[in-house]
Amino acid sequence: MDVGGTKILAGLVGPRGEVHVSRMVPANPLGGERVLRQIVELVLLLRRAAPARATITGLGVAVPGAVRADGTVWAPNLPGWRRVPLGAYLTGATGLRAVVGDDRLTSLVGETWLGAARKVRSAAFLTIGTGIGLGFMMNGHFWTGAHGAAGSVGWWAGRTDGDAAASRVGALESAVAGPAILRRMRQSRIPGASVHDLVSEARRGNRRARALIDDAARLIGVAVADVVSMLDPDVVIVGGGVMQSGRFPLAPLRTAIRTYAQPLARQVPIRRSALGARASFLGAAALVHRGLRSR
Repeated sequence: MDVGGTKILAGLVGPRGEVHVSRMVPANPLGGERVLRQIVELVLLLRRAAPARATITGLGVAVPGAVRADGTVWAPNLPGWRRVPLGAYLTGATGLRAVVGDDRLTSLVGETWLGAARKVRSAAFLTIGTGIGLGFMMNGHFWTGAHGAAGSVGWWAGRTDGDAAASRVGALESAVAGPAILRRMRQSRIPGASVHDLVSEARRGNRRARALIDDAARLIGVAVADVVSMLDPDVVIVGGGVMQSGRFPLAPLRTAIRTYAQPLARQVPIRRSALGARASFLGAAALVHRGLRSR
């Protein structure tokens, strides 16, 4: 199950990544216990829809925030989720062993299992959607940090212009996450209500749309260059709603890496997510099937 700021994707996933049944619903905008009830209702629905003789071995859940070792979640894009004992709650409510991971980690886990990071020892996955996060694996180990907050690159303070939004969600996130881009579209009077619309406008020759994309891509590219210089991974994968919408361009990211990254690390390949919107969803399933552990 992938619990996002705007939607929840749930399904029954087999041990080889085969999806037998899936359902997507909008996340309750009021957050709190309402989203918890949605998750439990989806589990009950999927149980009823399970193929005959199927055995459900556990519940993997991806969330957009920090996950402590005890399964307690802090998710700023879900109202009221400041210290939610998600793992214990779901185990008690469903009777299933619940394994909880942040969507930065689960997106990368999905790509190492079935996507663009198979057969590598180190990789970074930058996800840009409602929020921004980085999952990374070094020498085969997935790293979450002492407080479950490793990879919170949306909080990088490279942009310090006094924007009030930056103090609530982080400086980089306030500039290039999905809601920030939509806000900038409205301010620039660019037609449309999605990043896909923005990319379409740019392709039609709208100069304001092109300028907005160029600026957002430059900021993302500098962030990727910092990731490359800091971690020197075998591959960098980009995904999330913003990067998938209308094929958001990767060329500015590659230019930024050539310009700003540590010279020995500049040749790292940049790949678009092979699993798209299902990367985190499948990664959550892998937490159960593969018994993966983080540090």
